[in-house]
Amino acid sequence: MKKRKDYLPAGHLGTKRMGELAELAFMYRAASEGIGVARPYGDSHAYDFLTQHGRLLARVQVKSCYTLTNRRQSGFTILARHRMSRGGVAYSLEDIDFIAAYVAPCQTWYVIPIEVLKSISIRLHPGLCPGGKTKRAGAFYETYREAWHLLKEPQATETPEHKKHDAANKILGEPNLPPLTPRVSLNGTTKR
Repeated sequence: MKKRKDYLPAGHLGTKRMGELAELAFMYRAASEGIGVARPYGDSHAYDFLTQHGRLLARVQVKSCYTLTNRRQSGFTILARHRMSRGGVAYSLEDIDFIAAYVAPCQTWYVIPIEVLKSISIRLHPGLCPGGKTKRAGAFYETYREAWHLLKEPQATETPEHKKHDAANKILGEPNLPPLTPRVSLNGTTKR
């Protein structure tokens, strides 16, 4: 009889069930970070969740990996694509803002902006030193390990746009309100 891996729950788990467990883990972790999480009705959207922190909104697609590959270079592979029978289609800025990739054996999250993806295949190396300072070829995404701050609204003092807005409000005598900074408008188009 095949021995169950320690990081997998008991019972029969197919890929759909493991993906659902990763989505539950995402909701728990994001909420623990103070990020609001909403799930759209149905599964016809390209994203799994909408997140909100302050006035910042983002569309997040959760992906997960539960097994180590047997390739020469150690690491985990996550495929950033729409689920389709023939290969799939890569996500774009029109679809989502972030990939939240969960590497279950290491219990590690990567919060990767969609605009930095180099290909459909994301290779993750959670065993390497944090912060992306590595000599391993292909370890492009280590700077996004546990990067929950990307889903959070920046402080007004951290960004020049907020500083300019605050200074303009002081000159005009208007209340000091931050500008609305969603990554997605209500009609679904992406704003940058």
